[in-house]
Amino acid sequence: MKFLEQQSGKKQGYWLHKVVTIGVAIVLTAALAGCSKSASSSSDTIKIATKGFAESDILANALKLLIENDTKLKTDVTKLDNSLLWSAVKENKVDTYVEYTGTALINILKAEAEFDPQKAYDKVKKDLKEKNQITVLDPIGFNNTYAFGLRKEQAEKFGIKTTSQLAAKSGELTFGASEEFINRPDAWPPILKTYNPKFKEIKTIQNPGLAYQAIDQKLIDSMILYTTDSQITVKPIVVLEDDKHVFLPYYAVPLVRDAVLKDHPELTTVLNKLAGKITDAEMQKLNSEVELKQRPALDVAKEWLLSKDLIKK
Repeated sequence: MKFLEQQSGKKQGYWLHKVVTIGVAIVLTAALAGCSKSASSSSDTIKIATKGFAESDILANALKLLIENDTKLKTDVTKLDNSLLWSAVKENKVDTYVEYTGTALINILKAEAEFDPQKAYDKVKKDLKEKNQITVLDPIGFNNTYAFGLRKEQAEKFGIKTTSQLAAKSGELTFGASEEFINRPDAWPPILKTYNPKFKEIKTIQNPGLAYQAIDQKLIDSMILYTTDSQITVKPIVVLEDDKHVFLPYYAVPLVRDAVLKDHPELTTVLNKLAGKITDAEMQKLNSEVELKQRPALDVAKEWLLSKDLIKK
């Protein structure tokens, strides 16, 4: 599947994707224990993993519902911390889950950063197949990466849609970021080298959640965000295009163990029903249903699949 985005070459510096952790050791132990139990069950039960945050929960449940709708297979969804998830996959305790190309490239394969979305996907697909006997299915559509956000009022005033345009007007704007972000060699320096923004003021905001509040209260004009954040749907903010591709691509892709596909080859067709179906904006809305409205991820996934005629009532 070819990406629609413009391609770009490799740049210096890269961003590691957000990692959601489960802080209490007993929860992690229980999760692995659940996986071990599942591993001894029938091969007709497909073991699906989620990383435990809203987006991952929604996608895991979408896989579950598609499999149960289109096959006679059973499913078991387990929440696992990122650090435990890949070990569970290698130990055959997890059969499938949705990963991000940037995470697979940097965290799993330990490869160099690749800023061309198609090349990143192709390398992840090839290397996971050859090194780990994992099949990477087609991209779901959205790219949960980093981007500059700009207060809507300012975006409309200056006609800003891209990060290059933001940099050109940065002397009239205030930027908010954490001290850690500014001091990280893989964060601010690559942005300076690529876009060279010269904001009139940079305010220190340690908590990312507070940055959205600062945008809302007009304390800052711009911030760094994740492109599928639920807050984008309710705050007066515009996501700017990373037109010079300084941020690593993080396209969502289902991974399935080859051994599972050998027994159940129909899963390729079933799970590829998601290919190209969810845009960044649509993922923002789905995340908001879970994070802001506190709805169960299973209900949100089911409602969306029904709206796209991907499953039957």
